[in-house]
Amino acid sequence: MINQKDIGDLKLARPVSILDLWEIDERIARLENVACRLEKVLEAFILLYHEERVKTWEIMLKKMMEKHEKKGNRNESSFRRR
Repeated sequence: MINQKDIGDLKLARPVSILDLWEIDERIARLENVACRLEKVLEAFILLYHEERVKTWEIMLKKMMEKHEKKGNRNESSFRRR
């Protein structure tokens, strides 16, 4: 059987539960904002990784071409001597 104390608890529980829902909504909104910022940071890291990777390959290719050209010059000069 419901007594007066139970009715008082029910009257108090409803506003408290609404406040809990607002707090949960605020937490969800903050987590969504954090997730969006993390996505942006991840996109920036991926872009940076790809750009640096391309730069690294460009440097490696330039070095290889320089070595090949030096080798080619040596081969040509030795060929001319003969």
